[in-house]
Amino acid sequence: VLDFEYMKVLRQVANEVKPDFWLMGEVIHGDYSRWANDGTLHSVTNYMLHKALYSAHNDHNYFEVAHTIKYVSGMTGGRLKLYTFTDNHDVERIYTKLRNKAHYVPVHVMLYTLPGIPSVYYGSEFGIEGKKERHSDDSLRPALNYEDYKNAAETNPCTKLIATLGKIRQNTPALCYGDYGELELQTTHFAYERTLDGKSVIVTVNNGENDVNMNLPSGNSSQYVGALTGERIKADNGRI
Repeated sequence: VLDFEYMKVLRQVANEVKPDFWLMGEVIHGDYSRWANDGTLHSVTNYMLHKALYSAHNDHNYFEVAHTIKYVSGMTGGRLKLYTFTDNHDVERIYTKLRNKAHYVPVHVMLYTLPGIPSVYYGSEFGIEGKKERHSDDSLRPALNYEDYKNAAETNPCTKLIATLGKIRQNTPALCYGDYGELELQTTHFAYERTLDGKSVIVTVNNGENDVNMNLPSGNSSQYVGALTGERIKADNGRI
């Protein structure tokens, strides 16, 4: 537990010793900018978005995610990059929380493409389960034999997805630093964009049982390439 004055001193020392040293704190409730700002921590845990990511899929309500992004951005002035996650050492595994396991895909697409710094809790890249027990959190923190998962990137669809999303984000600056904007929002489907230096990335997700067609503004880009599929789609009169 740190008080504000101690955190200010800690930040000052960290800046002097190593200017790019990163200070992150776990905050569950309250105003995130109270703890993370230019004088204290660089970032804090975004528990609000954590809750929205899984419940928006369980409840088929993407409005919850959209509202949370706006609320947190207003709280922090849109300046902070918060630590985003789907599960951690204190909450149930995302694969356990999701009523429809297929939603593992859109949940993690959003984790890697919404504003923030995405984090994957060890083991969840393999889609392991873990339920919070009344008197113990042991099932959330199992010992894993990584020999059991050494080929997961080729054989496990969850691991394949996480590895691919990591590479996409690493090679797409707009997903790390770009502005965020809504393109279409419905309870069962959601489209948004990240834009940087005139280039836009469009992200679409679907929590419903059926395919969805969307007609979206394409910004300045004349052609888009599906990051997961490789499909090329040309814009038509500023739409895609």
